[in-house]
Amino acid sequence: MAWGIQTWDASGNPNNYGLVPVSVVGFFSVTSGQQSGSAIYTVPAGFVIEVLQVCSDTTYTTKRRRVTVSGGTITIVAASDTDFGANTFPAIAGFVIAYLRAS
Repeated sequence: MAWGIQTWDASGNPNNYGLVPVSVVGFFSVTSGQQSGSAIYTVPAGFVIEVLQVCSDTTYTTKRRRVTVSGGTITIVAASDTDFGANTFPAIAGFVIAYLRAS
């Protein structure tokens, strides 16, 4: 017996993809309070890099960092303590994980 759900768009095409597998191209550690840094990865044709941050510490800080991606270059810069916009994260110790998404 199979379990799950399925949804369809107005044309009858399935549009529920559930958990989507990703290809991790790399990761690097960030320290508590770190607001600068960069990493470079090779991006295959037809893909873009996206990032996420995973925290490994519970120490609170108001400091924030912005992580930007341009081609294969990931750059970390300081963000305002009150900036909760896209691509900003708390400057807590952890890891920045880079993964591929089809463009």
